[in-house]
Amino acid sequence: MPENGSVQTETLPTPGRGERTQDLRARADGAGGAAEFTLGWCLASGQAGARDEERGFAEYRKAAERGHALAQYRLGLLHAEGRLAPADDGLALALFQKAAAQGLPEAAFMLGMMYARGRGVAPDQAQAVAWCRRAAAQGHADAQFTLGLMCAKGEGVPRDGWQAVSWCRKAAALGHPEAQFTLAVMYAHGDGVVQDAAQAVLWYRQAAEQGHSRAQLGLAEAYASGDGVARDDGMAAEWFRRAAEQGLAAAQLSLGRLFVEGRGVPRDSLQAAAWFERAAAQGSADAQADLESSLPARVEEPQSADAPVGDGAWPPAPQTTAHIDAPIEIGVSSGAGEVPEPEPDAAVSWQASEALADLRRDAEEGVALAQYRLAGICATGDRVAKDPPAALDWCRKAAEQGLAEAEYNLGLCYAQGAGTVCDQTEAASWLRRAAERGHPAAQFEMGVRYAAGIGVPQDDREAAVWYRRAAERGHAAAQFNLAVRYGQGRGTAPNDALAAWWYRQAADQGHPAAQFNLGIRYSHGYGVAQDVVEAYWWVHLAAVRSSGAQQARYTEALEDLAAQMTPAQAEQRQRRIQQWSDAFERRSRR
Repeated sequence: MPENGSVQTETLPTPGRGERTQDLRARADGAGGAAEFTLGWCLASGQAGARDEERGFAEYRKAAERGHALAQYRLGLLHAEGRLAPADDGLALALFQKAAAQGLPEAAFMLGMMYARGRGVAPDQAQAVAWCRRAAAQGHADAQFTLGLMCAKGEGVPRDGWQAVSWCRKAAALGHPEAQFTLAVMYAHGDGVVQDAAQAVLWYRQAAEQGHSRAQLGLAEAYASGDGVARDDGMAAEWFRRAAEQGLAAAQLSLGRLFVEGRGVPRDSLQAAAWFERAAAQGSADAQADLESSLPARVEEPQSADAPVGDGAWPPAPQTTAHIDAPIEIGVSSGAGEVPEPEPDAAVSWQASEALADLRRDAEEGVALAQYRLAGICATGDRVAKDPPAALDWCRKAAEQGLAEAEYNLGLCYAQGAGTVCDQTEAASWLRRAAERGHPAAQFEMGVRYAAGIGVPQDDREAAVWYRRAAERGHAAAQFNLAVRYGQGRGTAPNDALAAWWYRQAADQGHPAAQFNLGIRYSHGYGVAQDVVEAYWWVHLAAVRSSGAQQARYTEALEDLAAQMTPAQAEQRQRRIQQWSDAFERRSRR
């Protein structure tokens, strides 16, 4: 289920914000660009008092004028984006050039992109390659991957498959998930390398463990076929599930078929139909065909349904985060988009079809999954007129038979007043029933509700209990929230080691905020051994996986960490990067 809302992230421990601001201003007045850059970052990010981006920008400019490379780079980004400063590609280019001349790889990479796209300068692929090559030589993973693509396509350099693979491998060795996936595809198809299924599996796994959905699908298919790895239907099902939960229709279809065949999972027509329906909602004709043939005349409902409904389901998830005092934990966001109203003729045709008639008959005879599917059709207007009250009625019938997905969605209906009067107490009652059957999304929702007192008495201990249950079932947002609570001692005894452990569980699933918090913990040794290089690595992963304002925030924190490194630490970072690169190279040659 998509996450949204306030995210509790840890920040560097500091004196009082007003005191820190005064100290930094004094240092900036009498020192070089480093203090001004740090002051600019603190003002722009709100780390030293009220957020003041305009004054932060002014401090960046002062630091840049004194020759501070990170400030020049940051100022260049602001001019390139037209944020806080007039959009000016020419000025951005000049600033990137100054920072790159001082050896900053991020600036060299951006300079390469400016030449490649003709921003602030005439397009020049040769210059783009030269600057990307300079950044790549300094261990910049994005530059290495981009250079690999240039070599593969012959952009600015002669087309060279071997060089493409070499640069892609270097980026992959630094943990670049798209490079890892691309390298896996190359090995799977023999594109630029000798075809090697085992190598493909190795790189699919590296990207999959970072949450790359297409890599998860590739790894699942390898386990299902035994190509490059020992056949293991259980592992295939696990990786299909991870990709499916990220919304990949091909994975949802494959997972549904495993449930039909009982391969790697118990044979379960209910689970199969649920996954087929999600894939069909994305336009998969194969899933629609499998869905129509998957519903028997009589089925036995299981005691729980683990798979969350996802983006194509109904009703939209409740916007509980509006009731949570920031900065507590994440809530949930709406999932389904609007479905266009059907053409009248199409609706009549669908209502008259044998498939709908069979579904309605099964629902009226008490088949819970048929009732639940009919509820979805009425709610979304899937080629019929929307009918929220009928949707609620059919969903209730399925929920009363103990179908966890129906209980969960009925709770969401009451939470948002979809087809009924909004009733948070009734919503909590149905969500609890689904949660007690082991439904992780419902367990997470109960945690959010107890945290904020929505439909239940506010109770931090109960919130922690439900977050823990969902976290133990692999729910990344719950793992993150549980870590926050261990860090704060809210609803549970404070425990830095457990906070770091649960952040690591969520971080390993690609949760950016968890990756960021884990990095901050490494930077100060909270619950883990202090390691500024490891801290930099996790914050970097968070920035790579984020976008927009969140990415900007993580990037600023990354720059702050880099600015605070001593020369010895910076050298250690480079050695660690090389060690990671060498280790991946050795593994790739096995």
